[in-house]
Amino acid sequence: MTRSPTLILRAFVTFLLLDLGFRVLGFERVLQLVLGRRVKLARQLPDEGLRLARRTFRAVQNATALYYRGREDCLPKALTTFYLLRRQAIPAQLCFAVKKFPFTAHAWVETYGEPLDDEPSRLGRYTVIHRVAS
Repeated sequence: MTRSPTLILRAFVTFLLLDLGFRVLGFERVLQLVLGRRVKLARQLPDEGLRLARRTFRAVQNATALYYRGREDCLPKALTTFYLLRRQAIPAQLCFAVKKFPFTAHAWVETYGEPLDDEPSRLGRYTVIHRVAS
């Protein structure tokens, strides 16, 4: 699969701005900004939409590999993916979940019923507490 430098750059800038936004504005305000504009979803076939969504997620993975973070953090990656999918009018859900013991939280994106960045067996250990649809 070919790489899209433009999409990787867009993902990198988005990730950087979201990370800065979390520090300055906090999560709630950043999420409001991401969701601020209503999007008319595309009417592509699910196979085509899923292919584009996977391509977008790969670009986010490439972009976040370029950005040093002291820890692996699923929230900025999931929010970046969700934002870029919204911009492309691809239907997506931003999922927030928790695991009881040991307590952990996790975020990921699903499109057409499939998680983009996680294995279903891993996600099965979490209880979804909130979903945000594009």
